[in-house]
Amino acid sequence: MTEDEFLDSCERQWRARAELVSLAAETLDEIPTEKREEALAVLGKKFGRLWPGLAAERVLWRWPAIHVLTTAGVAADHYSKGTFWPKLARVLDVRNSPQFQTAWGDAFLRNLEKLNLPTFERDGDAGARYVGRILLHSGMPTYCLADFFRIISWKRSQVPGLTPADFVAWATNKIEGSGFANVDMPVQRFIRYGDEFALDVADRSFELLDAVAAGASEDDGLLPRRFWAAAQELHNKRGIERVADDGSHHAGGTVVRPRLVIDPFGQGLLLRLPPVGDAPDGKAVWVVTLDEDVQRVATDSLWPGSTEPAPQTDIAIGRPVRAASIALAGREHLQFPMMVIDDQDPLLAFGEDGELIAPGLPMPAAKTWLLFPGEPEKLEVTGSLEIVAESPLPPGWTGFCLIQADLSNATAVTVRGACRSVRKFESARIETEASVPGVRTASGLPVFAKIPRVVVPATMENATWDVTLHDSEGIVISRRRTSGSEDPNTLWDNISRPLVGTYSIKVRGPWGRGATRSLAIVEGLSVSFTPNWRRFIPGGLQPCQAKVRVAVGVDIARSQVDFGERDREHTLRATAHSRSCSLAVSPPHMTVAYQSNDSSISPSVRPLALSCEDIIESAGELILDVGAAAEPVLHVISRERSVQTIAPRLGRAGVYRFDLAQLVDTLREQPQVALALSNEGELVIATIRPRSLFKGITLDGDALHFGDCVEAEGLTAYLFALRAPWRAPASVPIVAGKAQLPDWLMDAGPIRVIARIEDPWIPLPPPDWSDVVRSTVLENDGWIIGSDDEESAVSMFLAGHRTIPAEVKNFARLWTARALLQLLCLGSRIEPAAKAIDEIIYSRPAAALSALANSEVPVDLIPTLMVRSGLAWANLADAHANTAPPWTVRGALPAALLSAADSLWSNEEIEAAEVICGDSVSGILDGRDPCASSGCLDESADLLDSNPALREQWVRTAGLIPQGILSADSRVLAAMAFVEKRRHPRLEWLVKHARSVLKESERLMRMIGDRATQDAFTARLHRTRTGDWHVVPALSMAFALAARHASRGNADALRWVIREQRPWEDLAQVAPELVTIDLIIAELTVGRRVEGKTGAQG
Repeated sequence: MTEDEFLDSCERQWRARAELVSLAAETLDEIPTEKREEALAVLGKKFGRLWPGLAAERVLWRWPAIHVLTTAGVAADHYSKGTFWPKLARVLDVRNSPQFQTAWGDAFLRNLEKLNLPTFERDGDAGARYVGRILLHSGMPTYCLADFFRIISWKRSQVPGLTPADFVAWATNKIEGSGFANVDMPVQRFIRYGDEFALDVADRSFELLDAVAAGASEDDGLLPRRFWAAAQELHNKRGIERVADDGSHHAGGTVVRPRLVIDPFGQGLLLRLPPVGDAPDGKAVWVVTLDEDVQRVATDSLWPGSTEPAPQTDIAIGRPVRAASIALAGREHLQFPMMVIDDQDPLLAFGEDGELIAPGLPMPAAKTWLLFPGEPEKLEVTGSLEIVAESPLPPGWTGFCLIQADLSNATAVTVRGACRSVRKFESARIETEASVPGVRTASGLPVFAKIPRVVVPATMENATWDVTLHDSEGIVISRRRTSGSEDPNTLWDNISRPLVGTYSIKVRGPWGRGATRSLAIVEGLSVSFTPNWRRFIPGGLQPCQAKVRVAVGVDIARSQVDFGERDREHTLRATAHSRSCSLAVSPPHMTVAYQSNDSSISPSVRPLALSCEDIIESAGELILDVGAAAEPVLHVISRERSVQTIAPRLGRAGVYRFDLAQLVDTLREQPQVALALSNEGELVIATIRPRSLFKGITLDGDALHFGDCVEAEGLTAYLFALRAPWRAPASVPIVAGKAQLPDWLMDAGPIRVIARIEDPWIPLPPPDWSDVVRSTVLENDGWIIGSDDEESAVSMFLAGHRTIPAEVKNFARLWTARALLQLLCLGSRIEPAAKAIDEIIYSRPAAALSALANSEVPVDLIPTLMVRSGLAWANLADAHANTAPPWTVRGALPAALLSAADSLWSNEEIEAAEVICGDSVSGILDGRDPCASSGCLDESADLLDSNPALREQWVRTAGLIPQGILSADSRVLAAMAFVEKRRHPRLEWLVKHARSVLKESERLMRMIGDRATQDAFTARLHRTRTGDWHVVPALSMAFALAARHASRGNADALRWVIREQRPWEDLAQVAPELVTIDLIIAELTVGRRVEGKTGAQG
């Protein structure tokens, strides 16, 4: 056989294989290494005889499959320590010259196109134009597979319920930022540029590591054998860590972690909280932090005494936020942090089902919802897209746009420099018919009456496809491996029918071409409703009847369900073959919701109760869902007649939005009105009345009497105990102007009372201390007496009847009391109480800092309290924990000080900080703050100071996209906030003495003698001014740097910062953002990285 005949034979066989894969790496197990190397040697000889010259390059073009597969094979088998070309040249016996690399690389890219294999155009690293793509097609070299497995294993050990998509999104974000210090570059490039192929390999690697750790035998269908060998070697070295588990993840694949979804025609962006399986009595309380805002969200059980999981809960995100953190009440130490809007990549993409497509992953070439800052014409599209729909967003999302776009003809979409690719290769599909209307599982999944159908791409039907069916416990109950004309849907042939329950289907074939879907099935289920749409009536919703039908063999408790006017849904259980599924049946119905810049009310099935004062202050919108195309008009009814009409500003899919700003002038004249859908006022969807619901309160025994009290269903009093401000307010119904005082509030001291009308259909979070400015004080003597002796003692201290306990365990109580002293009716005891609390806090700084973020302290007051109590310069040397503290926007300052309590920042701590603070964290630690001069005032500050309108316009523009706390824009915004308030009386002394304080600052910085400290301070100095308000940002930085050096034992810094404590405290109260930013920068400047490797995360 001649050389050409040999190569022709290999080319025919290998090309057929290449046509059935996504990456060259997938063929390497099918072609023996000796055969590959023999073909490469023959190809190399022919190439070498003609090299250099075009004739040699034509040799490579003639046999594209041999060239691509053997080259990828060399990369997979022989790459090590950053070298590829020398080893390839050695195998080919040619000189490793730049000309050779260019010729071989150009041919590789050309041959990829011939074979219809990915060329990875998104790889922007010009220096790796050839070798980068060769290594991507190798599926990562064997040499560095252990690095890949190590970071997967480490991340899974840290994050319960981590999914492959979560892992790839996290790793991509880290690689694009500071990167991994101890992970070889081909691994980082594969994750960053591998798109759907990287996701699929990560998914398979999750299963591979689990199988190896469990001692399973090799599965030849999972990944190439070299992956298995590398995983086994890592396991033998005890390198596979135990997967973290907090019960939040079902093995069957059902998504049960908090996640973002889009409600395009209703509330916009939602945070969907999962069902809670171990909630007592089917109830749970979530603590949700959106940037600096904290809210407690209660879920209701499905029915009284239910042992079913507390159902999923949706929270509308009313404005752009950078980060969210979610925890169950009582488990606040188990925070689930998530990025919402990333300033480096502000585009959020959602599938047609409204589910988020993880950032960093390609979008489907199909209809996709896009949420982004700017207007549609600002999108940069490679290829073309068709806008299918544009949906309005809530008022707080001004400056953002939500569109549904068909991406079938697009290859990439770019927003503000961040590019998202579009999936280019056809993949398998799991097709279903429409879900059963009006029915979901108890956990919120849609329910299907027919089994789904698996469809593989026609161009890949000859590939090997592995289809598995998993039950709700993750156990494989059916598996089929097909190729060619074999039907993957024979998967269902050996399953007992009819099906009932939650299942997951996983289709695997060529890398990146598979599909996974979790869904609930009750075969033969159909539900008919009479009427088919429930509208509002005075008592709630129209009564309704549901008739339920199922397939023969499915048992269901009732075939007919009656809904009264106050019933929104009923729960049924379907069972077949010992498998069951709880169904929530809810007939389609009318809803009304409200959204403004300051608040929102979720969709309700009864008229909303709104405040006249709130509407005038921040009007907002009513969102009416009538379920069908209509022409609704809002009639404003006052004294039984229509005084105004409001037309919807937008309507689509039966959802209509009414701008209540049109109502403001009317409300100033007539503050009590009803909003109805007819001029007779028959169908009321909201009522608006003055905020005051009563005049005066008296206490008679255990009864509260409300004077001139309105009569309204759901009228509730919230009672705040001023001698126990850490306790949630008690809620009691007001009936006929009276309410019963709870036993624990009897003789418990003064009470603040807030009344509001509750909607039993849509429970709102209870009012908090930010609302007590509208409260009424009911004087009373006493303090809280309960089973907790420490709580009783602190309450007694607030009542003035004892000193504060010397040994305090619950510092959250102290922080809450300290922050709210002015509202607790203490009179002349405010200052002594503050001093006593500060002394306790300063004596145990670590415990105090740990409790601060979870207390009721308003976020703007945190820096003030840290300066006032001395925690800003407290010695934390003994406070360092083994794990990074939870990072939120609200808790960033205490987290920063606790992270570096040992003066060292680990990689875990840096990573947690970067989510909240931005990428500049690493730069500051390395002595290269990329935004060092941001926040320094210059001549433009004078212009913005003299022109408030211009300043407000600049602030609106800069604040459109939420930034990391330490980003350049955040620092400038903090400086501008100071400029706006620079005439505040609290700053009078500091501005007047700014020149002398600045001189002292300069002298202290020289005495400290640290280069990084001096650079951080110098970067804040005004270029020409040495006094007045222009130098206050520099003084803020000096205070912060001095405090952090004082905490580490610098006596000069300690003396100076204590002397300047009062003006620094005043500055913190007036400009909290500036002081917070500077303290975090100072901590990063004075601290340093942990040297060496500190874990697989690198």
